[in-house]
Amino acid sequence: MLGVTTTPSGDRSCTLLQTFRQSLASHGYVEGRDVIIETRWAGGRIDQLPALAAEMVGLRVDIIVGVGAVVARAAKSVTTTIGSPRMAPASAPPDIDAPGAQWYKVDGSNGRKFLTAILRPQGTGPFPVVVVLHSAAGLTNSHLSLAEDLARAGFLVVIGCWHAGNRPTPGNAACSEAIPQAEWVADPAANSGKELIAIAKTLPNAKADRVGLYGISCGGYAALWAASTGAGVQAVVADAPAHRPAITPAPASSQDVVARLDAQLLILHGPADKAIPVEQSREYERAARALGKSIAVVYLEGVGHEPSSLLPESQIEARQRAIAFLREKL
Repeated sequence: MLGVTTTPSGDRSCTLLQTFRQSLASHGYVEGRDVIIETRWAGGRIDQLPALAAEMVGLRVDIIVGVGAVVARAAKSVTTTIGSPRMAPASAPPDIDAPGAQWYKVDGSNGRKFLTAILRPQGTGPFPVVVVLHSAAGLTNSHLSLAEDLARAGFLVVIGCWHAGNRPTPGNAACSEAIPQAEWVADPAANSGKELIAIAKTLPNAKADRVGLYGISCGGYAALWAASTGAGVQAVVADAPAHRPAITPAPASSQDVVARLDAQLLILHGPADKAIPVEQSREYERAARALGKSIAVVYLEGVGHEPSSLLPESQIEARQRAIAFLREKL
């Protein structure tokens, strides 16, 4: 696979690429048969070159072709500093309806692969980034709907399979190559979506220093662990998080590492939640406030589990509150 990165845009870039394709063909390399070409344009903005080159590294191209010395230097700088995780183009799961998403598989350790969607906002950026961590149901249309709303609000969104749950759902089937539930239960600090966070920071037009997490249910648990164990994020939204998930064997509580939480936090929870009792969020809130952490909590009266994802009656309010929080903090 070849990656082509240039600074120009418009007609000049098209001419350069056409000449390049013709030259390859003259040497017997036919696109689609012998070679795949991934192109990225900087639109004349030299400051975008490192991020574009980093994306090429993430796509695991075999060769990066840079047009001009400035491009070549940018490519060299990232190819000597960026390691795993990397990503390759992938297909959307059959049950997912998210036409604006670009799908990839992100490589992890031990042969794990994390199916991931990237949703880009309108405009040229750079954009703050939000990484969405799904619930125990795996990747679902309700999670992608949330991701789409975040992208429409101006965030560069990464949503992917941070783990494969034990529940027999289409969403978990789509995540079958990711970390199995037993592994994140055994070591939540290491297995909390950090591969997705790392790849998000390398994307073109991403503000790598303005990254938020949006965790849903057990994804909220993972987001709290990630933000408390060096993920380098600035804000967290936790929707119905379980700091003590009802899993056997029981994983360590995210409250155990609340002292190390270094991100702004918003918790959303419905007191009518029968899956994860709201008292878990109240316990976490008390512990965080006692340590002087920056935390906001919205208890949506009469609402059940996952107010910003599953429940139509609370989706609008919960998402509006989350988006307002992320805009302020990122």
